[in-house]
Amino acid sequence: MHLYKNLISLFFLTLGLGFPLMSEINEEQEALLESLPPDQRSAIMGKMEKSNDLKEDIEKSFSKEGYLIKRPNKEEDLQIESCDDCVYGYDLFRFSPSTFAPANIIPVSSTYALGPGDGLEINLYGSEQGTKKGLISREGTFELPILGRVSLAGLTFSEAKELLKDRVSNELIGTSISVSLTELRSITVYVLGEAYQPGSYTLSALSTITNALFVSGGVNKKGSLRNIQIKRGNKIVETYDLYDLLINGDTTSDLRLEDGDTVFIPFLQDRATLGGSFKRPFIYEIKKGDTLNDVISFAGGFKSEVSFQPRIEYSTIDRVNNKREIISFLLDEKNRNKAIQNGDVVNVSEISGLKPLSIEVVGEFKNPGVHSITAGDTILDVINKAGGYTSSAYTQGAVFLRKSVAKQEKQAFMRSADNLEELIVQVVSDTSSTQSAPQITEFSLAPFLNLVARLRNIEPVGRMVSSFDLLELKTNPYANFEVRDGDKIIIPKRPNAVSIVGEVLNPTSIKFDPSYSINNYLNSAGGLNFQADKDRIYVIAPNGESRIHKRKFLRNGADIMPGSTVVVSRNSRPWDAVKLTQIITPILADLATSAAAIAAISD
Repeated sequence: MHLYKNLISLFFLTLGLGFPLMSEINEEQEALLESLPPDQRSAIMGKMEKSNDLKEDIEKSFSKEGYLIKRPNKEEDLQIESCDDCVYGYDLFRFSPSTFAPANIIPVSSTYALGPGDGLEINLYGSEQGTKKGLISREGTFELPILGRVSLAGLTFSEAKELLKDRVSNELIGTSISVSLTELRSITVYVLGEAYQPGSYTLSALSTITNALFVSGGVNKKGSLRNIQIKRGNKIVETYDLYDLLINGDTTSDLRLEDGDTVFIPFLQDRATLGGSFKRPFIYEIKKGDTLNDVISFAGGFKSEVSFQPRIEYSTIDRVNNKREIISFLLDEKNRNKAIQNGDVVNVSEISGLKPLSIEVVGEFKNPGVHSITAGDTILDVINKAGGYTSSAYTQGAVFLRKSVAKQEKQAFMRSADNLEELIVQVVSDTSSTQSAPQITEFSLAPFLNLVARLRNIEPVGRMVSSFDLLELKTNPYANFEVRDGDKIIIPKRPNAVSIVGEVLNPTSIKFDPSYSINNYLNSAGGLNFQADKDRIYVIAPNGESRIHKRKFLRNGADIMPGSTVVVSRNSRPWDAVKLTQIITPILADLATSAAAIAAISD
């Protein structure tokens, strides 16, 4: 028993301390370990050692800096969300790498040129053995084991390995050598001009133009993305077009930088606006020689709703008369080569009716699934496309869902949550300023706060109360309304139960009995509990209609259909103290209806 207590004590001690390091075990812990049997002591010490290793790994992980940080918070950055006149690609630099240290662990190309500051590890094995780790000196040399100094600066990594292998094979018979690059030197580059944060930056020797742009925050609103100059020794060695990377994914011109290079970002000169039914309508920077076909390519081409030979609306500036003119033409091979000038606007419209429309039908249809529809199709048209109903279809319980209705319901719930929060604040303010008012505590407000959270989190399905009776659809044009893209129709099988939810002793589903009234179903669920509101019992019909059950004198007839839901509301009188009863009651009814709709499509 004493041993068992020691084991439990040691377990909680190590659990609370997160398995302390073996070297940090105090006398009490050591005594507990010694009191255990050898096999248990060995097992626990093994777990502690594993915990130490895990702790070290976790500390290493958290000690690493993140690779992405948000751009420095300048006044310009605060306006980036609403930057309507920024060219495409500007917001690419909103998140910038905080470090390019990961470049040190990627495979190094054989064409990488060695230089002072690069780290090497040399291993000799065979008749002679030796290991040397170090950096290439400022003179460009490296000290080899046994052989001494060798000049490596300026050689590519593959050339350096061949040189060292030849020297070892010639001077150390029976000895081989392995060469690995352990550390990359740092280089200093200057990012100037219209940079977001101009200055000098220390980067990895594997860094390219895009690396330097990202680490400096990219370009500012006035900077060019397509005319970035790389200067080396006072000469322009490369003009970089970032659109090659952004639009085409081409990195061939993404030059690797060298120590002392300058990345110069000139002013943005020309741009054109593409609007309408392009895949990516935007403002694009243009260069001299860009054509209409080029800017269409920048925007990703046309949407599928645009005709094969669309009509282009082209707005340009008449430089002679200093006025803007608008012309319209069909896009043919000749017009595709039309030169684009600064300030031009290119618009294209789509043809109505080309966008694909579809509706999903689920359940008791002969051909359920997704069906294409055209503008003007009605409920009856969709039913015919789906082959009609099966013999098991229960049209009284049909569910019709529409995305726009779900959006409206969500907005209504959010407004109710806002109103409820405002009333809570008002009630708390009133009670705190009036001594005679009842005291409001966090416990009395908890149900309301939970209700606010539920209103904000619920996702309505967008159910519309509709009739799917074939006779009514054929005779009533209001029932046979037009369907829309994304609508969904669910026809269930005939249910054989009635659901009882809310303030009853045993919320459950009860087998449908045509002779049962609401009272019979409530009694089968154990009757009402002490929190029930007898005057607010809702009946939600299978088609989604809801009504308050009203007791009628000398009448106890059956008025419940199979698949109905009976909702017993909670008595709101305990909430009268905070004067929110009139707000809470309809909200609870809406939530109950929404929950019933969700349950209907989940069955």
